[in-house]
Amino acid sequence: MERILIVEDDEDIRDLLAETLKRWHYDPSVASNGKEGLEQFRSQPFPLVITDIRMPIMDGLKMLKTIKKENPKTSLIVITGYPSVDSAVESLIEGADSYLIKPINLDDLKVKIKKSFENRKIQQVLASTKIANFVLVALIPVWLIAGYLFARLLD
Repeated sequence: MERILIVEDDEDIRDLLAETLKRWHYDPSVASNGKEGLEQFRSQPFPLVITDIRMPIMDGLKMLKTIKKENPKTSLIVITGYPSVDSAVESLIEGADSYLIKPINLDDLKVKIKKSFENRKIQQVLASTKIANFVLVALIPVWLIAGYLFARLLD
């Protein structure tokens, strides 16, 4: 089960999201503000964080910036009840994968979550492919020398 951190100050929305994610076979953890969310993230990094923007103590954008600085591979979905072009642009510039407006359409959220995990898997495959390609390229001189020596033995 994939783990997801939900950071939301509204208890009803937080509980709804956690229960919904459990029904979708994810393993949710919850935090009520950015500071608490960041503490949880630091103790056990999550591959995906869903966060509200406006929260007490530490807002979602400040938490998002910190998470992306500490672990750039983390996927982030931002949700807000106070949408604006500025907050959407800032969220995306700071590394959010998606920006959703409350009330959240759960079908949209489900698609965004699946897309985040699929992108994560693609990035892992690409990283493995890069390593394999590097090894193969690094071995070209060895194969050339071996081929040359083998050809000389046949002469």
